[in-house]
Amino acid sequence: MSMKDKLGIALFAITEILIGLITLTAVILSLAQGKSTKSLEVLVFVLITAIISSGLGLGILRYKLLAYRLLLYFSSIIILSKILIVAKLITLTGALETTLPYSLKNITSALYHSLLIFYFTRKSIRELFN
Repeated sequence: MSMKDKLGIALFAITEILIGLITLTAVILSLAQGKSTKSLEVLVFVLITAIISSGLGLGILRYKLLAYRLLLYFSSIIILSKILIVAKLITLTGALETTLPYSLKNITSALYHSLLIFYFTRKSIRELFN
């Protein structure tokens, strides 16, 4: 395994861990400060996805096949959802939104997950998880 491959895997893994931890911290702080406006269903969804994101990042750092497969699966679902949002086939109520502008968040997310899929489906990377 090349140093470049190790670095790329670590970068994506750390990004996933940070996404999860930052989201989890923000939700906990908003709850502690009494500023959370999310419904219980949305709150639970956000908490679960934050934990999953961090867990997948840890699994990727450990070269776990299950984490690899789930990361590709969830990234595919996210890209599909962003396409459906842009095509206006689905809409969100805004309950999941953060302080980032809606379009910037969707574009950034779609680009990140597309890059992730492209990177992790390369033969040299895929073989590291088998």
